[in-house]
Amino acid sequence: MSSPFQYACFVSYCHGQHALVKTFVQQFKQALEAELEPLLDHGVYIDFERLEPGFRYNDELGVAICRSLCMVVIFSPTYEDSPYCLREFEAMVRLESLRVQRLPGAGQRRGLIIPVVLRGADSMPPQIRQSRHYVDFSQFSLASAEIQRHPEYAAAMQRIANTIYEHHLAFRDAGVDVCEACDQFRLPAPDEVPRWRAAARPWPPAFPSRS
Repeated sequence: MSSPFQYACFVSYCHGQHALVKTFVQQFKQALEAELEPLLDHGVYIDFERLEPGFRYNDELGVAICRSLCMVVIFSPTYEDSPYCLREFEAMVRLESLRVQRLPGAGQRRGLIIPVVLRGADSMPPQIRQSRHYVDFSQFSLASAEIQRHPEYAAAMQRIANTIYEHHLAFRDAGVDVCEACDQFRLPAPDEVPRWRAAARPWPPAFPSRS
């Protein structure tokens, strides 16, 4: 059975206007594609086009997420402040819940979301910290060697690529097509996405009325 997937992974991240985020994301994609090339004939999807005029966000990204083996979440504290990012995350949570049920035995314990921490390891929400192993890139800076040439980061990229390949083998060996409805898959609406944390108390606090 040929693979029903189009992409090895979908990279979800909070877009930035400055060099740190842009440099990291570009280097991450290049390094991951280099590691995946001997393993899979699938590319890495990153939504660089999000801010382009006429881009149909809900339709295009929903299909891309559905046609991805898994999702890599590049976490920073601003990620959970972005409604777009949270919709992407929730979309893969829903797909993960449906897809792993179709894998036999131990495959049902697979997690299809791979968190990568760029900044904010100490402030990660419970949705990540309590249930998913993450890869720590928080020491990355603009002064760092390129990810592909940094011994620690290069080894981490190899682990991520191997995990994605294991997902590929699991679905291939199970012989199931989990992408049959991907052309109709859409991101959840903003009001369908659960809060990651309890709402903060308003400030300044309200005082009891005398009436």
